[in-house]
Amino acid sequence: MSQENVEIVRRVYSLGADAAGIVRGDYDDVFRDYFDPDCELLPPGAYPDVESSYRGVEGLRRWFGQMDEIWNDFRMEPERYFDAGARVVVFARVSGAAKGSGPTIAISSAHLLTLRDGRITRTEIYLDRAEALEAAGLRE
Repeated sequence: MSQENVEIVRRVYSLGADAAGIVRGDYDDVFRDYFDPDCELLPPGAYPDVESSYRGVEGLRRWFGQMDEIWNDFRMEPERYFDAGARVVVFARVSGAAKGSGPTIAISSAHLLTLRDGRITRTEIYLDRAEALEAAGLRE
């Protein structure tokens, strides 16, 4: 089952969803097919002016709506996947240009996704990749 979870997560990331498209509803079928209706997203505590948790599809849209308000061309590109049984760690490069200021920036992050019955139930975003691996019970 764990390799199945990695493949599900790999499929979701391969879609290359963009924040503006999520807000428009372009990826509603992805949410329906791959996310639990009561899924939860937990952003890093260091992010200013965001909620501590976003729940359900509407919560995910709110999160991506905030990212779309702040960034031009906000993207998440997966670099590596780690199998942790019912959880999958994704090393991702997040990029975009801050609206109004110009230059594109990119940061390394890690996403810890929890799956149940083939659906993503929880996504935790880490700015420290080692911390994400540790939370999943893994080491690089």
